[in-house]
Amino acid sequence: MPKNRLAREAFSTRFWQKAYESLPPQVRERHAFDLKAAERWELRLGAAIEIWSRAVQAAARLLHAPRPTH
Repeated sequence: MPKNRLAREAFSTRFWQKAYESLPPQVRERHAFDLKAAERWELRLGAAIEIWSRAVQAAARLLHAPRPTH
């Protein structure tokens, strides 16, 4: 199996796969590691934001006190 095929299949998102494929063939392998690292950071940051958002929502539900009616 060619090296560039392995690198291309390693991407989880279509965006980073297309970014890899848009590079000239002679520099793909040189930048594949950086693109994979950027994708990992993006996925981790997205997951962290999702966890934070859910935690804030859960805290808001727990701390929500209904307003008294007059």
